[in-house]
Amino acid sequence: MKRWTIGRGAWLAGLSTLAVALEAGAAPAKPARQLVNIADTRALPPGLSRWIADVYNTSHWQFGLLVVAVMALMGLVLGAGFDRLVGLLGIDLGRLEHHE
Repeated sequence: MKRWTIGRGAWLAGLSTLAVALEAGAAPAKPARQLVNIADTRALPPGLSRWIADVYNTSHWQFGLLVVAVMALMGLVLGAGFDRLVGLLGIDLGRLEHHE
């Protein structure tokens, strides 16, 4: 049985990669500050975009609920629309009858 060996070049590459990774991980970092993400509404005209940006700035929970509601409504509209379109094309996507 032949024994599996690793050449000097592979050892050197592995050790140098490990040394670079350890050096990068040991680098001192600046202390973290609390970041605040807000939408800039100064240039937005009154309307839907401004209202959504204001909801985002006011409460991330309300913004999350708004996103979920809009996505559900979009799914309903798209699903109903494509169901109607497929029905107009004559494709029956109702229950399939299984004949044995």
